[in-house]
Amino acid sequence: MVRSAITLAVVMPLVALCCGPAMGLEVWNRVVFNEIYYYVPGFDIHNEYIEIMNAGGTVAYLDGAVITDEGDDGMPEGVFRFPGIHGGYQYPIQPGEILLIAVDAVPGEIEPDLSNADWEFWHPGDDNDNPDVPNIVLVTGSNADVALANAGDGIVLATGVDTTAAIDCWTVVDGVNWGNVSDPVPIAWTACTDYEYADLVPQGNSLGRCAPGVDHNATSNADWFMMIPTPGEQNLPSFPSDCSSPVGEASWGTIKALYRR
Repeated sequence: MVRSAITLAVVMPLVALCCGPAMGLEVWNRVVFNEIYYYVPGFDIHNEYIEIMNAGGTVAYLDGAVITDEGDDGMPEGVFRFPGIHGGYQYPIQPGEILLIAVDAVPGEIEPDLSNADWEFWHPGDDNDNPDVPNIVLVTGSNADVALANAGDGIVLATGVDTTAAIDCWTVVDGVNWGNVSDPVPIAWTACTDYEYADLVPQGNSLGRCAPGVDHNATSNADWFMMIPTPGEQNLPSFPSDCSSPVGEASWGTIKALYRR
């Protein structure tokens, strides 16, 4: 999203004054994955997307942070990095803000149209690039786009101190695994082993959290459920009863309102 230069000019000095030097994304920041759309009808790679959300009460900064779906050594899949360096404060994510990250932020042959995404993954080569959407750039691994496997995969957000797969657990901010993943990722710096992966979802559905930002850091299965894809918006469960437990109290009214649309 476009940030106001005036806002940055006012807020950044205040951050430095009250809190010391601005910090990059840290493992204790409550920045979490919110939705994963990996099983798109048709040729799905270009229409895959993820969302991240700042579930904390203070601004966090994505400068130099990394995302990868590679959980093993050897870097067969890529590690992608936000611009800037860890410790910078040029790329904030505000409390409660959801950022939509597309594999390719271009209008697809099928829904959803991701041309208005906040970010897109990019690698040198034959990647589809939207010049109006900022890039999260490949820094290590194979020269290929993010491709989330339908049969099972994992994805991790980390501080960027480590940029080589497998990402060191102590740098992990959030992660999720689903299905029959062969190279699972840590789901938190305190949960290096994920003991139960999220269930696979049928084609055309996504994985999402019932309550925005609720993360038990226990297993992927505890927090992730089947959703109707809603890129950049609040999650909408495919089966509302999945989210009728107490973990969904904060967002249940919003979910019901969305479901009635």
